[in-house]
Amino acid sequence: MKIEYMGIKEQGKPFRIVNNKYLKEELETIPEGRYRMTIEKWKKNKSLPQLGYYYACCLPMFLKAAIDAGWELTSIDEADAWLKSIFANRELINKYSGEVISIPALKRQMTTTEFSTFINQVRDHAAEFLGCYIPEPSEQIKINYQNNERSLEGNQGI
Repeated sequence: MKIEYMGIKEQGKPFRIVNNKYLKEELETIPEGRYRMTIEKWKKNKSLPQLGYYYACCLPMFLKAAIDAGWELTSIDEADAWLKSIFANRELINKYSGEVISIPALKRQMTTTEFSTFINQVRDHAAEFLGCYIPEPSEQIKINYQNNERSLEGNQGI
């Protein structure tokens, strides 16, 4: 059983728990035993729109540009792993030997700001090393359907 509540500490005011009444009620219902209470600073995790933009726009465009540049990537997952290894590495240290290894960070643990920084690094890398412009999330893309319309008109008599 896990109980979670949000708290707020504002300058000059005491720490307060949001919905303190419900916390007290819930604490009254837990069975006897020893418990550990932890308070940690809350961080906003990456958002679903950020993930959508990354998987629907950034990764496919990056993958195509990388393949065009000669990289033998075969999937979105490989492109994602490659990008994490470049821009989202995290170091693990063996406390006994001092050995350090790098592993890709997990996107699920990234905050909104960390994931935004990661995406910007991907966009910059694509532009600088692959010659691929990946549009910003807020940028409108105008798609030219003129060629498709002409080919459809030519095939109508078939």
